[in-house]
Amino acid sequence: MAVLLLPSVAQAQAEGKQTQISTAISMALRYSLYMGILCTGLFCLYGLDLGSSVFQSPSAGAYIRILGWLCPFMYLATTLGSILNGLGKTSSTFLQNVCALCLRLVFVLLGIPVLGMKAYLWGILVSEMFLAFWHMATLRRLTSFTWDAADMLGKPVIVLFLGIWLNQKLWQLFMTFLPAALEPGAAFSFFGTAMKILTLCGFYGSGLLVCHLLRRE
Repeated sequence: MAVLLLPSVAQAQAEGKQTQISTAISMALRYSLYMGILCTGLFCLYGLDLGSSVFQSPSAGAYIRILGWLCPFMYLATTLGSILNGLGKTSSTFLQNVCALCLRLVFVLLGIPVLGMKAYLWGILVSEMFLAFWHMATLRRLTSFTWDAADMLGKPVIVLFLGIWLNQKLWQLFMTFLPAALEPGAAFSFFGTAMKILTLCGFYGSGLLVCHLLRRE
């Protein structure tokens, strides 16, 4: 999305199409949050299982869970930074990225000696949050765009929790029929976790699609 937005926004600005720029920003916000919230849910819910089955390390699972909270802010920062570059604000994005990296370095220098690897992971999270909000504030000063918190944040969160509940009920039913190899802790637990992730993604995508169709009506 970020790669596609840069030339699209640059062309819209050159042609003076302010409405198209506002639409692109709103679309970037919506779909970055949709995907970011889904990934946060997946990594927080299945991070420990993935750490154990993929890396054979409970610590890796804990790191995956921490990094899961990074997804919405990282996706926002990437897409909004691309839009700012398309609007010709490359110096602003450069300055903001440098400040975010300096913030991350503070966590490395001061946090790692005390907290270890987790300090670096928290530094990544805080710096991406800082960068995403700064990008958004800069765009607010440059152009107007629609920001509907209920639609962009509330809806995907509700759909995600509903999908998690349905997914758990589905797998409680299936566990009585599935082979023991797919149960947690078995040799092929990764495939069981992957199947749970796929079904949750299906519930999440279907829920958002239903909300979209209802809104159109």
